[in-house]
Amino acid sequence: MKYVYVFGILASIWALNACQTDQEKTGTPAPVMSSVHKEGGVGGPEAELPDHSGARDATMALQQEVLTYVNQARSQTCLCGTTVYPPVPALTLNSRLNGAADKYAVDMATYNYFSHTGRDGSQPWDRMTREGYQWTSAGENIAAGYPTARSVVDAWLSSPGHCQNIMNPYFQNLGVGYAYNTSSTYKHYWVNDFGRK
Repeated sequence: MKYVYVFGILASIWALNACQTDQEKTGTPAPVMSSVHKEGGVGGPEAELPDHSGARDATMALQQEVLTYVNQARSQTCLCGTTVYPPVPALTLNSRLNGAADKYAVDMATYNYFSHTGRDGSQPWDRMTREGYQWTSAGENIAAGYPTARSVVDAWLSSPGHCQNIMNPYFQNLGVGYAYNTSSTYKHYWVNDFGRK
């Protein structure tokens, strides 16, 4: 297990890790990245998802599944690294954030790269603005290589920076993106865009 926290109080760590499932405790493959921004979609061919109602329904179901896991974590006390986060209100899916996240996941899968910086030099908040989401706070989690919604959310929860985005009380909305491309390095590409208007 990966419980090497200051103070060495294992009982407290087990209690505080309630936001994570047993599955994530088996290890988390790389890569995973996180990005956050506070205020003072990318084009390209589709990756492995034909444009028909079945694919759209599958995408919507996947977005709802990720939202459910994220909100389960937000509903309880969570340990992100060495910081304890109290329960916070549930997020709601936002169609504009979904658009930004999904387009970006497809772009990474299609063009075989993994970065918060888009091929056009855009940052997460640029892509959110491009989709018409007028944010006051914005954040992004990305991951690659995870085959299921449960595994990617567990990986984010076990990584302090990603976990902090998930537990951030200022965020109100979530966008979920996913793309699969057999010819890309990691095959599965995930994006969570967090925002507050």
